[in-house]
Amino acid sequence: MKQISLKSWIYFGVIFICLSLIVFPDYFSLDEPNVLWEFRKDDAMSWYKQFGISEGRPLYGFFQIATMAIAGTLANLKYARIISIVVAFLVCRVIFLYLQKKNVPPTVAFTISAIVFSLPGFAAFISWAECTMLMPSIMLSFYAGMLAVKVFASRLGEEKLSKSKENLLIFLAISLQITSLFNYQSQALAFVIPAFFMLILKPDSTPRERLAFFLSISVVFMASIGIYYGLFKSSLQSLNMKMVSRGTVDLNLLPGKLKWFVNILHEASKLHLVLFKNRIVQNLFTFLLLGILVRDLIKKRFLDIIFLLTFSVFLFFPHFFIIDSWGASRNFLLISIIMVFYMSIRIFEMIPTPSVYISAIVGTVFIALMAVNMWEGWVKPMEKDYKVINEFVRKLPVVSKDTLIIVATTPPATMHEDRSFLKLYYDEFNAPIFFRFWPIEPGIKCLYQDVHPDIPVDQINKLIKVVRDTAKLPSYETNLTKIPLNLNY
Repeated sequence: MKQISLKSWIYFGVIFICLSLIVFPDYFSLDEPNVLWEFRKDDAMSWYKQFGISEGRPLYGFFQIATMAIAGTLANLKYARIISIVVAFLVCRVIFLYLQKKNVPPTVAFTISAIVFSLPGFAAFISWAECTMLMPSIMLSFYAGMLAVKVFASRLGEEKLSKSKENLLIFLAISLQITSLFNYQSQALAFVIPAFFMLILKPDSTPRERLAFFLSISVVFMASIGIYYGLFKSSLQSLNMKMVSRGTVDLNLLPGKLKWFVNILHEASKLHLVLFKNRIVQNLFTFLLLGILVRDLIKKRFLDIIFLLTFSVFLFFPHFFIIDSWGASRNFLLISIIMVFYMSIRIFEMIPTPSVYISAIVGTVFIALMAVNMWEGWVKPMEKDYKVINEFVRKLPVVSKDTLIIVATTPPATMHEDRSFLKLYYDEFNAPIFFRFWPIEPGIKCLYQDVHPDIPVDQINKLIKVVRDTAKLPSYETNLTKIPLNLNY
């Protein structure tokens, strides 16, 4: 580690500066104006109950509102995105250090962590200010998994701990995991990743020993999720609230769920090159993974394949019960992480361990592609969206008594995709923010108040309305000023 420590700091410093320049333009995304406007008009608690407590993520809801409040304006969210880069580095550094601790060569561990950093989920976390708070869930859950692995590592030939220390570590692991789940469930499944690393890195242990380790980790993992859901439901009952299950996918039947999950595995296996429109490039890593699985079948590594598939189920576990943004990259990021690890370990079995320079080049290529994806698929189109709506707001008249009706023409979901070499990637890349109607009105109101700080929030909220071009205007309004807003540019 010492031989590449200084070079890695310089490397990450250059990457940090480059990514900071990419995400620093003024733009906002999805719920950000909604949360900021709810905070400005003192309705943040209603938002918090609906999208924080009722969804089982009260910590995330709190930090979501706090981020908007500290930023103050939509333009200032760029500072939260800068923080996201640092937190993403820290998450990947934890993975890097853990792999080294498990005797993975430093350059191999560096290559794996660099490729993990380049995954679409991390690109979304960095590009989307609200997602800054998701990464602490990964960090806490991963640490919890490390503690659990330490307890049960003796089953794989490592040092046996005292019973009192084992009990303490299990208590701490479950506590950290529950905290992580209360922040953001889908990212709190990183608990099992250290165990997966351990099982793949200990091929010489007997099948009985590996299965005993696997079952022990699984029991603690399931117990933590069970305790979390018990606490979650109890809190809802005490507050007289109902659990919110987001999403509209009908997956009541097992065949539907299995087909859905196979699609998720396919998407996760594509890694970040999924963004390109060429089908061969999209599926490059899927083909590679299939080749590795065939090789493992020939070598009779059946347990490793079973572990890969089983841990993929674990890393998507809550989504079989609560359909929450089920197709988004941030929700199968963790599956992609174990696929990156699995493919990398197998590849480095067949080729010499890379030098410092080779690992840096490989990492640079992947992160450069990530940067292209972020810029072309997210930042550039959203920067343009922000500029158009900001210039529109500055031309609006001062509201006093008349209701200002903004008739918005929304663009198709493929507006940016049609003009780019990238493909639409679920709800996170290359889609115009304003093809969804819900951010337009609060975005306009937030920007309008920035331009006219002397006008009370209540007055802005009452007198500025946004409707679709096909919507009927409110019949009860008498004094109306209609202004068209064409976002289909």
